[in-house]
Amino acid sequence: MQNLLQFLRTNFHYFLFLILQGISIFALVRFNTYHQSVFFSTASTVNGNILTSRKNVINYFLLKSENQKLKEENILLRTRGTENYIFINSDTSVVRDSNRVVQYSYLPAKVIYNNIRKEKNYFTMDRGFKHGVAKDMGVISPLGVAGIIVDVSENFCVAMSILNSNFVLTPKINGRTHSGQVRWNGKNEDMVQLEKISNQYPIKVGQEVTTTEYGHYFPEHIKIGNIESVEQSDDGKYLEIDVDLATDMSQLSEVYIIKNKFGKELKTLEAPYIDAN
Repeated sequence: MQNLLQFLRTNFHYFLFLILQGISIFALVRFNTYHQSVFFSTASTVNGNILTSRKNVINYFLLKSENQKLKEENILLRTRGTENYIFINSDTSVVRDSNRVVQYSYLPAKVIYNNIRKEKNYFTMDRGFKHGVAKDMGVISPLGVAGIIVDVSENFCVAMSILNSNFVLTPKINGRTHSGQVRWNGKNEDMVQLEKISNQYPIKVGQEVTTTEYGHYFPEHIKIGNIESVEQSDDGKYLEIDVDLATDMSQLSEVYIIKNKFGKELKTLEAPYIDAN
């Protein structure tokens, strides 16, 4: 207490000055219309800036929940598409109407590691066995195909990137399934190539390239990209096609893992015949 009193005595003149200064400013603003206007205008500006900053901070912390809501809405919209259903005919009566079964469902995930600079690239996600993830599940970004899962632990999984020379898919071009395949030549991370595409069908720059159900990784009509260039191969039998990827693999972050309800059953059934070839 004595220290406080000593401090007040020592600095008495400063405190007196501040009090008188405050009274002077109050009197100036209170009894002068011009200064009153300037004061309230400045105060409103400062208060507005504080409220704006406060709102920005609150919005920043709300981004995570809003992002989760958007993911859930995207999953709902994707699941409504007819390509995610399989129609099962039955000789028995169906209770409460429908023979339409959801074949593909979507699990949101976050990419925690990604590489695009090698010939064989992979990326890691924060989902694993305990989330229902398994090998051979497809992975897409909000814009298109990203990869296929090749390894899974309890909490994480690794996917082979579409920017991997071992990655192969059968494409649709402008809605027509072709016998060729999607591959990456290891050169440009914005482009993949279409191989063994017959020149009997007219292929044009700008046409859309999408997935088929072959391989059971993806439903139909998931975008791969758009055709950037078309040239004849040296032997004249096939077309050499570059495809501009829909997904920017260098910015891969929020993705969806695709679960095919019948994927394991189909692969087990087909394995003896595929292996025989």
